[in-house]
Amino acid sequence: MVHIVYRHYEPGDDKQLADLFNTCFRFTRTPKSWNWRFVQSPNFDPEMVQIAEDTDNKKIVGAVYVNLVEEISINGKKYLNGDINDVSCLPAYGRRGIAKNLMDMAIEYMKKRNCDTSMLSAAYNGFPRKKIYLKYGYMDMQMEYFFINFGNLFQIIWDIPAISLFSPMLFMFSYIPRFLNRIRVKKNPYFKNIECEIIHNEKHFEYMEAVKRIFPKYYDGTQIYNKKKVSWSRLNVPSESEKPTYVMLKQNNDIIGGASITSISMNFKKVGLKLRTGLIHEVFLNKSKFDTKRNLYFGFTTILDKVLKAATRRSIGLLMFPSSVKDNDLHEAFKGMGFLGGKGGVLMMKSINENIEIPESKKPIQAPTHSTIGFP
Repeated sequence: MVHIVYRHYEPGDDKQLADLFNTCFRFTRTPKSWNWRFVQSPNFDPEMVQIAEDTDNKKIVGAVYVNLVEEISINGKKYLNGDINDVSCLPAYGRRGIAKNLMDMAIEYMKKRNCDTSMLSAAYNGFPRKKIYLKYGYMDMQMEYFFINFGNLFQIIWDIPAISLFSPMLFMFSYIPRFLNRIRVKKNPYFKNIECEIIHNEKHFEYMEAVKRIFPKYYDGTQIYNKKKVSWSRLNVPSESEKPTYVMLKQNNDIIGGASITSISMNFKKVGLKLRTGLIHEVFLNKSKFDTKRNLYFGFTTILDKVLKAATRRSIGLLMFPSSVKDNDLHEAFKGMGFLGGKGGVLMMKSINENIEIPESKKPIQAPTHSTIGFP
């Protein structure tokens, strides 16, 4: 008989928790990056990490994370929200109620923290959504769309040699739209006083101030990056992969839009492939600065062109971005720049405070990537 003990994080758990994550998900974490993601995050509390341990084998077999706990804004109203991340259980320990017990612990912790709501991202047709999250009262808030493109073709061919057979098609998707877009923007007189620059691992606070100023105008679910959060997620990072590259669109030296990317490692264990993958964290634009829909479109495509250029410089083969299905202006730009799009997951929310009703968002919800994918 297996003896399962439920507890919270203790120093020394990092390696087993990283191994658990790597077994259950396609992305890769080292013990160092796991510690940075959770233990070093702002206001970390060991009770945020719910753990199931097989005491006979001294093995962590399941985990659920409540991280971060912070305010979000929906329809102009603030809610104290707890993010649920990385719900995981080793396959050999399935059907023992482990995930249910860990979720019970997570919800009790959020009640203890006086959270109003909880948010998570899930695959719409996945087992966790159907058998766990819906039963716990999580509701579908908004479907997500997923975009991919190919930044550095040499890198993706290096990672996946067989893909070289499709290199002409990849070139067509990735480079021709960028070339045509540059010609159109150069001929557009509206962009005479607009410039776009790529900055690697510098001007963190200047960029984040622009995000704070512009992003909430057009999106709900935003979580503000204060100095402490920026220092954790952008400055004090564990490796080169997590160092950000910023794209800043400026008009008369004022930031009116931008984007940021980092990189992560994606594993396809069954075929023995490891793919260096770029993660676009946000794409934003002050729409009030553009007089027509056409110029707004070119504003977004100019940013995306520089994002792809930044990915090429960073030797990133595959580039991806999760987006709200409601974000039509941005979607048109992604498609115009050759990004391939398809249905992603679903953003789900639950009331923790019984007196709070989950509101219907009037704007697209663009949750941060530490909520949707688990990487800040």
